[in-house]
Amino acid sequence: MVLLKNESTSAQAKKRIVFCTYASIYSSKVMEMLIADNDIELVGVINSTRVLSTKYGHLSGALKQIKTSGLRYSSYLFMVTDAFKALQPLFLFQKWPLRDVHRLAKLHDIPVHDTKDINSIDSVEFIRSVTPDFLLGSHFNQLIKKDVLSLDSLQCINIHPSLLPKYQGVDPVFFAMNDEQKTIGVTVHRMAETFDSGEILMQRAYDVDKTKSLFFNNCLLFQEGIRLTLKWIKTDQKQLLPTSTENLSGNYDSWPTSKNVKNFKKMGNRFISLTGLWKQQ
Repeated sequence: MVLLKNESTSAQAKKRIVFCTYASIYSSKVMEMLIADNDIELVGVINSTRVLSTKYGHLSGALKQIKTSGLRYSSYLFMVTDAFKALQPLFLFQKWPLRDVHRLAKLHDIPVHDTKDINSIDSVEFIRSVTPDFLLGSHFNQLIKKDVLSLDSLQCINIHPSLLPKYQGVDPVFFAMNDEQKTIGVTVHRMAETFDSGEILMQRAYDVDKTKSLFFNNCLLFQEGIRLTLKWIKTDQKQLLPTSTENLSGNYDSWPTSKNVKNFKKMGNRFISLTGLWKQQ
């Protein structure tokens, strides 16, 4: 965890950020906070079009997800991603202020690069073209490799909704709730050539409220994650004391299985509620 010796920041040029994500309600919440920050310039968005892996199309990937995780969990994913985007015209009519990633980008004249592979030649060229200081991943489902990590003067960081090194991998909040953990949290860390590794820069823990849904907890952690990220970016990084992940052990989880989901529901956990969805606008 990072210790801040002095939280004051000197006057300086805006930090340029390219934001990498898989479009969702969580992505929009992070993106709104980036846009609203006067010390930050969001210069580009890389939106993942990958579903599970590059070998799947959108429909085949969705069917594979249902086969792996069951209909309940897959429906939750659909609600916070594709349904959120598809229902934007209705939300606008109802004056619901939260916009999907592409609408936010269009509204603020921010270029978007849709891709199945952030490490492809055209993706690397897009990153170079917007000349960012930071590449920020949040709710992003692609591994960033050396060609991107080694770009000159680019710092690559990620928001992960767990207290790393615990609960590496996919949907850590689901697994923490499923394991009846008393504490959940969020980590801001440097990216490396393996998922959810690299130096830990900042962390924040929360006591679990068992009355809250998976959706609520994810919203809480992603929003706190971007707050921590902005704090870290604006602080003189020579004053930061990162924690190395070397010699730290943790578990890595893939997608929840139908059995995991059955246990999750048996314990009285909820994926999402309409009331909670509306309150997160």
